[in-house]
Amino acid sequence: MKKIYCLAICVLVAVSSAFAADYEHLYIVGNATEAGWNPGAAPEMTNVEAGVFTWTGVLIANQGEQERFKFLVARDWHPSFTCRLDVNSHLVIEAGEEYDLYIRPTGTEGYDNAFQAPSEGTYRVDVNLNTMKMTCTKISDDGQPDLELFTRETFQTSSGQSLNYRKLAPLSLETDKKYPLVIFMHGAGERGSDNNNQLTHGATQFITTSNRETFPAYVLFPQCPSQYFWALDPSPSSYDATTFPVDYPIAPAMQQVKELLDYYLQLPEIDTERVYITGISMGGMATFDMVCRFPGVFAAAVPICGGVNVERLNTRVKNVYWRIFHGDADGVVPVQNSRDANSKLVEAGADVEYIEYPGVNHDVWTPVFQRTDFLSWLFSKTRIPASETGIENADCAIVDVQYYNLQGVRVRSGFACPQQRGIYIVKSMYESGKTVSQVIINQ
Repeated sequence: MKKIYCLAICVLVAVSSAFAADYEHLYIVGNATEAGWNPGAAPEMTNVEAGVFTWTGVLIANQGEQERFKFLVARDWHPSFTCRLDVNSHLVIEAGEEYDLYIRPTGTEGYDNAFQAPSEGTYRVDVNLNTMKMTCTKISDDGQPDLELFTRETFQTSSGQSLNYRKLAPLSLETDKKYPLVIFMHGAGERGSDNNNQLTHGATQFITTSNRETFPAYVLFPQCPSQYFWALDPSPSSYDATTFPVDYPIAPAMQQVKELLDYYLQLPEIDTERVYITGISMGGMATFDMVCRFPGVFAAAVPICGGVNVERLNTRVKNVYWRIFHGDADGVVPVQNSRDANSKLVEAGADVEYIEYPGVNHDVWTPVFQRTDFLSWLFSKTRIPASETGIENADCAIVDVQYYNLQGVRVRSGFACPQQRGIYIVKSMYESGKTVSQVIINQ
């Protein structure tokens, strides 16, 4: 009888390991992570190869609540992978050590234990479901990020209005070096005048020491005033993008952001070939709107759970690298918005990647910002020159436009649709609170 029992255990372990290696998704969940114990918000680990996953992020420890974590194969509680099941005790890990994983298929097997980090910091967690092993390597002591690293700024627009925004500068500035510029457009819930709420989502990924060292950049978080909706004026009655207008004047809040952007684009320390825009929800809609209006400015755009009337996504925007995210269970902004935008961008010939999260509601930004490739993808993009786009439309050909400062130094390139052929030189300057442009046509 004893031999039969041992054999049964060995067979169970072997079958569990083989079964585990077939999983294509793995999520890290627990109150040691920013997402907490909400499986719907649990960050997805990166699938390196069959059965092998990795994730890098902050793990909280020693906050008085026994902060722990384990792994899910779907945005549901079962099955899960955790530490030992034979005793009722969580496992405090040692950084860099390897630990056995055990599968709980239905939640009734053994004790519901979890791993616990020894100290707060940024960790790399590696899981191999082929061998049922987990390692947790501490990368830095960076714990909960200090959002005050974003300085509080106010920009005076040409209309005399004030636009609050937060700015993150590169960790260390080098003389004569140019840096990328990132514009982050927040959601409707972060509107106001406190110059603080706009950092609620998305800001923390930019201020870890490791990311600031790897991706030095200027990062701007403007705050939309309460009375406005970024891209639409008035606010839409429906978030179904098929109801959005196609041809309409730029909304007041977007005009403010565009003037802020123009101010930074003329600074000598900005790399105008690497300007990026991203945003969530209302800010995702703003991301689409800004690129549709000024496609020549941006190298890459990442709208998250947003939307746009796809009739605006013509060949003018094909020179931008696109990455679109949405949760298929979004109950606020229809997922069809992003599906339609992806299809129209593919039709237009754009370089676009669409990533849809199954079972995730509106807060898809939580797993998106936990992706290990979110920033690396963004900062790898450089603006595509007009000569490589082959962009044409029925009205005219889109050509390069060169922008110069007062000293005659080219500060950036853009695109324009001229009324007649010729060489267009645009001199732009920021003067007395407004952007002034002079166009010279050389026949």
